[in-house]
Amino acid sequence: MPTAEPAPSGTGSPRPNTADLPTRMAEATGQRADTLFVTLFILGLAGLWTALLTVSSVTLSLRVADLSPDGKAAALSTIASAGAAVALFANPVFGRLSDLSASRWGQRRPFMIGGGLLGFAALLLIGVAPSLLVVGIGWCLAQLFFNAALAAITAVMPERIPDHLKGRVSGLMGMTSQVGVVAGTFIVQFTGTHGLGMFVVPGAIGVGLLLAFALHLREVPRSRAELPRFTLLDIPRSLWINPIRHRDFALAWLGRFLTWIAVSLLTTYKTYFLIDRLGYTSESAAPILFWAMLILAVTVILGSNVAGTLSDLVRRRKVFVIGASLIFGAGMVTVAAADSVEAFLVGVAVAGIGQGAYMGVDYAMVAALLPNKDTDAAKGMGVFNLSSTVPQTIAPALAPLFLAIGGGGNYTALYLGAGIFSVVGAVVIQFIRGSR
Repeated sequence: MPTAEPAPSGTGSPRPNTADLPTRMAEATGQRADTLFVTLFILGLAGLWTALLTVSSVTLSLRVADLSPDGKAAALSTIASAGAAVALFANPVFGRLSDLSASRWGQRRPFMIGGGLLGFAALLLIGVAPSLLVVGIGWCLAQLFFNAALAAITAVMPERIPDHLKGRVSGLMGMTSQVGVVAGTFIVQFTGTHGLGMFVVPGAIGVGLLLAFALHLREVPRSRAELPRFTLLDIPRSLWINPIRHRDFALAWLGRFLTWIAVSLLTTYKTYFLIDRLGYTSESAAPILFWAMLILAVTVILGSNVAGTLSDLVRRRKVFVIGASLIFGAGMVTVAAADSVEAFLVGVAVAGIGQGAYMGVDYAMVAALLPNKDTDAAKGMGVFNLSSTVPQTIAPALAPLFLAIGGGGNYTALYLGAGIFSVVGAVVIQFIRGSR
């Protein structure tokens, strides 16, 4: 990749190329972030989420129930926890390996293509698994390989998207996970809820979209001489970015971590809220949950795109992230006070707007704060992604503490606590200095 431009006639050494990273990447590859590039990028990310989240939200539980109808709850908890543990390490580790790649196919494409295809093979293994053990192995492999692809594709944001588009593209990125869940749930209606089809069809569509972007992406291979030597210490190092040396990045990570604890408390315990607080049965709560998920998806998409576009127009990121955390906190207060399903759905809608606005801008903000983004973009994005995956394991441990207040079943305390986490996250973001 060229890093210098010719010096004027009669001078000595060439001038360093001081252009930003996306500009230098565009010059090196001859490929700019035009409409086709951004469209394929967003579709590829949405496809990856479709392949992965359809399993975690729908088909994994169905497959476990087929194999163990009596012990399905405990079995699903064990398998899901094992997969989450793999995902926790896979994203930053493969991000670091992608940064160090000297493959002639580039740094990101091999991990997108290999991760997508091997992840799809893991879905097939789950679909034909004769036992829960094999299902568990298949899910861990799916998390491993799909997170390898995720680490590579999210590195495209800081490397290839110019500053004047980062807000809009961040907004589109923020909605891709919701699109993946909705698309996967829709597809499963046609494949049926038993057999291999419910894994093959959403997986094939999702991986196909991912491969379309990977094949479109142009990369200039880096020579081994340009890269630091890989050692085994790079594995643990991939999980760590010094929070003292990189204060702003650490604050962005912490702000998102706190907000995503609140998000996890909402999504994990909404079913029990309807049953224990509002008096619904498991069967009668199902249609309410469908409307809640639909409202959440629509408001996340709306909040994400509006906030991302506006942040580009006003050239500010931090104020939108702070505002989004406060809006989400207001949604949690509404849910905490809800004594009817209508009030609950209003709270979900407000929270969805806040969640979407946060997701629509924080990718753009962190792309500017990423440490060593010229060389370690995938590692940095992998570590940043932990701020939304770790809360999924912490929230279930925190929830019983809030619910136990006053004798048990205290959902008011649970969701007020979620609101507090979100507001504290907003306060943390205020102290970032390197972003407006």
